[in-house]
Amino acid sequence: MRKTMLAAAATLLMLPVFSQEKALKNYGFGDNWFFQGQIGGSYTFSDGHYIPDFLDRVSPHLALSVGKNFSPETAVRLQLAGWESKNYKLKTTNDEFKVNYMQVNLDGLLNFMTLFTPYEGDKTFNLYGIAGVGYQHVFGKAKDGVGTQNTIVPRLGLQFDFRLNNDLSLNLEAITSFMPDKFNGIVLGRKYDVTANLMLGLTYRFGKHFELVDVADPKLIASLNDQINQQRSQMDEKDIELDRLRAELAKKPVQSTIIKEVKEETEVLLNAVVVFKIGSAKLQDNQEINIYNAAKYLQDNPGVNITVTGYADKATGTAAINQRLSEQRAQAVFDILTKKYGIASSRITTEASGDREQPFHINEWNRVVIFRAK
Repeated sequence: MRKTMLAAAATLLMLPVFSQEKALKNYGFGDNWFFQGQIGGSYTFSDGHYIPDFLDRVSPHLALSVGKNFSPETAVRLQLAGWESKNYKLKTTNDEFKVNYMQVNLDGLLNFMTLFTPYEGDKTFNLYGIAGVGYQHVFGKAKDGVGTQNTIVPRLGLQFDFRLNNDLSLNLEAITSFMPDKFNGIVLGRKYDVTANLMLGLTYRFGKHFELVDVADPKLIASLNDQINQQRSQMDEKDIELDRLRAELAKKPVQSTIIKEVKEETEVLLNAVVVFKIGSAKLQDNQEINIYNAAKYLQDNPGVNITVTGYADKATGTAAINQRLSEQRAQAVFDILTKKYGIASSRITTEASGDREQPFHINEWNRVVIFRAK
């Protein structure tokens, strides 16, 4: 039984409940993917773009994307986009003609909202910067003097993302592509023809999403390991001493000093703890193993009674708050022992020390309930 209680205490102390630090949960390749569908308008800045009214220069644009978030800050997407570009020849002729084109784009996305502020979970609004490169194919039209073209084009843009729920968000994107002057079939010395696209769309996220989890401090783990090893060493020494006492006991009548020693050993066996989160008296699922071991020991030893003492860490809250919190923690353990495991209430005494006593030298460790045999 002593080995079981020690193992339970070791398991408890190794849990990262004391640490307030958070880190992203590890994810696999199949997590944090997304689809995007967008539709909107395209405006081409070219040699004759100033000729007609603004609305006459707008043409439709469509984009379909699949992408992956590598972190809350960074993502990459592969996109198929394009449709139509309206162009005009010289003002003297005022001739309109259209160019159909398609692009395969590879874009990198940078989330400015998580880049400059700590990530504490998904935000309702995110602003992404976009930079990428596209492979553009222009479908030639002989009657307009536009030949078939294949060109590498750089891209820059911004995307405004409004989260609707955990999986779906609404996005508004403005992005430009920079093409050579021959894009529309008119070459008058411009360095670039530029398409500016404004699109509205939906983003659907699938697979697991980013999540923050508690992480343990390596220094704390090393310190706890040292304490556990020290307790094991002390237990081994007690085993040796008990073996010696048993050998002497076999040779002489039972003495009161031996009975006292056994009682002290019982107290050591029940010197286990149940840990609570900061400011909470709610029992965590991973702590009930310690209550179970204490209940099992009491069931196996009906002559033993215990004291359940609640504590609170001194660095958090006020004395009054901590006193009430330690009472609630002790009562929570008392309720599990009596209601779930059927231990008679007469065998359990509850005490609450608030923050007046700090049983451990590290502040965070004092958010506990400790069992002691009477």
